Amino acid sequence: MNNCIQNMRRMKISILFVALAVSACPVGAEESDAGLPAMNYASSVASQELLDIIKTHAAFRNLDKELVGSPITLRITHTLQPTAGGKAAGALSAVLAGGTLGLLPVVTKNSLIVSYEVLVHGEPVASYEYQKGFTRAINIWANQNDPTYGLGQEGLDWVKSTAGEFTIAAAKDSKLLELKKEYDFYFSGPPAH
Repeated sequence: MNNCIQNMRRMKISILFVALAVSACPVGAEESDAGLPAMNYASSVASQELLDIIKTHAAFRNLDKELVGSPITLRITHTLQPTAGGKAAGALSAVLAGGTLGLLPVVTKNSLIVSYEVLVHGEPVASYEYQKGFTRAINIWANQNDPTYGLGQEGLDWVKSTAGEFTIAAAKDSKLLELKKEYDFYFSGPPAH
């Protein structure tokens, strides 16, 4: 009987220590260590592929493409700009392709530009831009269900590689770290004592 009372006292002390430890942790402390604040995500190219790559980085684990209305957004856009030589080559190959009813492919030479922007209430806080030139031969009768989003496999692989470069650079960006501090100040609860 005496042994049972001693075990009950130890259990009460253990529960008291657990309760004190839980109350000493500020509300939301785990969120403050979870990387950058939750962000909405939008992309004009390879949306799901880029999201999967970016979310593997700890700083971006709170990224969500269904977080509509969030004041913080990561927006990825892409553009294709013909190079000087690409305009002439593209025009000539388009005439040849049209004249042969599509038997000859259209040759394009473009600069592919991928931009990553972190916006707060629509205002850019940080932006990154990556650019690379690509030459492609495109059949005008090709399948419209192109799994490479019209970029070709080489272009799509390069776009995916920019996601890794972006996450590494953005995780160290002083403006984004300041944004995290401010977010944690307002939304992480009282400081620990």
